Amino acid sequence: MLGASESSVVPAIEAALTRVNEALANTPWASELAGVLPLTGFIDFIDTPTKLHIFELFGAVPLWSWPITPGDIRLLLSDAYLHSICCLDRFGSSLAWHALDGRWGDAYPIINPETTRLCLASQPITQIPNEHANMFEKNLRIQKLSIVHVTRSPGADRIPSDNWLRFLFVDPFWMYSARYFATSIMGWFLLVGLVVFCAMFRYYIALTFLLIMPVTGLVVSLIYGSRPKALLVDRPSPFNRAVVVAEHMNATEWTVFYGESSIINSLLNKQLESRRRPLPKKGYVLLRFLLRLFTLGQWAMVLASLTLKDMNAFVVATWIIICVLSQTYLYPPECAAKTWMKKIGRIEMKRYETETSSRRALLNTIMALNPDTFAEGTWEQLYSGALKWINPILEAGQSRSDWEEATRAAMEEASEIPVEELAAAKSLEVESGFLSETWNEANERFYWKKFIHEGIYLASKVMKEGGLPGRRVTPRSEQTAPIVTQKTAAAK
Repeated sequence: MLGASESSVVPAIEAALTRVNEALANTPWASELAGVLPLTGFIDFIDTPTKLHIFELFGAVPLWSWPITPGDIRLLLSDAYLHSICCLDRFGSSLAWHALDGRWGDAYPIINPETTRLCLASQPITQIPNEHANMFEKNLRIQKLSIVHVTRSPGADRIPSDNWLRFLFVDPFWMYSARYFATSIMGWFLLVGLVVFCAMFRYYIALTFLLIMPVTGLVVSLIYGSRPKALLVDRPSPFNRAVVVAEHMNATEWTVFYGESSIINSLLNKQLESRRRPLPKKGYVLLRFLLRLFTLGQWAMVLASLTLKDMNAFVVATWIIICVLSQTYLYPPECAAKTWMKKIGRIEMKRYETETSSRRALLNTIMALNPDTFAEGTWEQLYSGALKWINPILEAGQSRSDWEEATRAAMEEASEIPVEELAAAKSLEVESGFLSETWNEANERFYWKKFIHEGIYLASKVMKEGGLPGRRVTPRSEQTAPIVTQKTAAAK
């Protein structure tokens, strides 16, 4: 019975293919479509730089997903494999991000900008509305503020093995996610199915293209290595740090990374650690020659399928579309970055997003959030050098000194008030606000007076929503907001 069913299926497929070929021969638009699809997908939709970046970071790209365009071969054949920095993190490869250290005031470009963006993109955003009275005024200079709470991932203490057999056959089961395995296995099944189909019905151009694909992936993995990168400094720190990040100093979108100082510094200011063992120089020469050869083979098969305009072209286009869909939807780069954070980086991120009514309100919000604005246990003076991070944004002078002192006094008054009350005070009015009449009268003539109130109010909402732990890294059960004194916290 099984043999009879097989003998009836094959002729049916052959008959269907005959009708398709006749349609291609007799229908001009169908044959033209067959001549356009492979080239369009091959050139326009493949994002090799992002794929290579993820592969260098985590190795999470299946071998079957390596169609290489003429423009991408220059990237793969460059000296990029000699660098420990991932593809899109290298200077000039992606949009730069500039960081301001909240403790020492150091200004530097983030060394891993694209990796950091992918990590952020993998996390959901909690919106924190700014309901302060300032937000209802006219002619606002709205600033978007994102707060990223970075913590050490609990219980993630495994590292990839140095033994290559264990790394290949054991480590993937704890490193990679079920979504990656599902995508990879599905791709292998489809590849094998198409190979069998092309071999049975003698579509040799498409067959050659399909067979070249995983071999190309193997060569790329040998050149660039598939071992994941890790944070360079992994030892814990007892202190938290805030780092302010923006594309430039006149931006309207700002991000504050808040968390354990060693993690923040390793992610933003130090290159990721490469654990791969370099191959001999002769090995690289041979592998790069093979990569050229297989890439030329891919191009030749695509061009040949365009010339024939038959089922070969549709099979080639189908496989390119499968590769594009797998990278874009089935297992996008953000998913790989999320798994890398958890399994290799051993960090967690929580994102919060809000808005301020002006640039000065933004600075006041960050000052109130920064665990290093004041020395531990005192509100009488600002921490030495704690406001140096503002220098690239706001020039030093008498006006700034007055503003800093008014902010210090306001935060000292706010330190005696529970964070819930601070987060509920939406107006500067004395009867509904939290600042004294004395403070209001002393700063009546300054335009930035209302922004100080807004900054403390909004920072309190963020602290309440995100449970930011303050200056020291403490268990979550012991977390208190930085602008709440120990006396107030104990009373709560």
